[in-house]
Amino acid sequence: MAGRCGTRAIVQIFLTGMALATAITAFTFAFIFEQFMDQMTENYRGELRSAILPCVRSTLDDCDNAIVDKCWDYCCPPGYFCSRSPIVGLYCQDGATNCGNFNWCRDFADIPRTCATPVCKTNQMVTRVTSWSYILAAIGIFQDLIDIITIFTLPDAVVFKAGVNIFSSLVKFLAFGIVVGAGTQGFMSEMEQASCFNGEGMQLVRDAGGMFLFYAFMQVVSATISLVLAPFSAYYGGKLRGGEVPHVK
Repeated sequence: MAGRCGTRAIVQIFLTGMALATAITAFTFAFIFEQFMDQMTENYRGELRSAILPCVRSTLDDCDNAIVDKCWDYCCPPGYFCSRSPIVGLYCQDGATNCGNFNWCRDFADIPRTCATPVCKTNQMVTRVTSWSYILAAIGIFQDLIDIITIFTLPDAVVFKAGVNIFSSLVKFLAFGIVVGAGTQGFMSEMEQASCFNGEGMQLVRDAGGMFLFYAFMQVVSATISLVLAPFSAYYGGKLRGGEVPHVK
């Protein structure tokens, strides 16, 4: 009996540790994905800040296309030339990089800053739900920490511990569901196909897509482990020694 219980305790501790480890890993991937998305848009307005260059972008602040209707030498940063469109007005185009899908890239750049196109709206939604998912992932980690603390402080509280596991699993599945429901994977695929950046930028797009897939996978794994832990908690609580079922509290 003691041997069997010892094996059970090891399995339960292992699963508990894996739930926390995968949750932290998913949180890290979500953070990196969010950072990559921010880096993609940092050169769409103002002076150039990095080597991640979009094929099309807004004019500089001194040449606001809402006010100026004629291209001047000071309208665009180095490496870009000014053009005029009947749809968005003045814009800057990279002289060394051609857009794979100009209309998609133009809409993603949101040159007039009205975000009236489906591409821009999807980008805003993906950015918003990524932040929500990031917060939910942090809540999942917090729940896993509570689960570990319960093992050492309230080992007989089987209802509470099982509830923590179930709630943690639900939060993690929700964090996964909202980013998938927002169409993040499809949006990232469209961005890669549109080819809106130079070589460094397209590598960043591919890396961001990979980070999203890693995040989604790790979040599902962590949520599944938390769900598997719930029956252990409901039956044994945090009891690591002894074969008897603890008194329900």
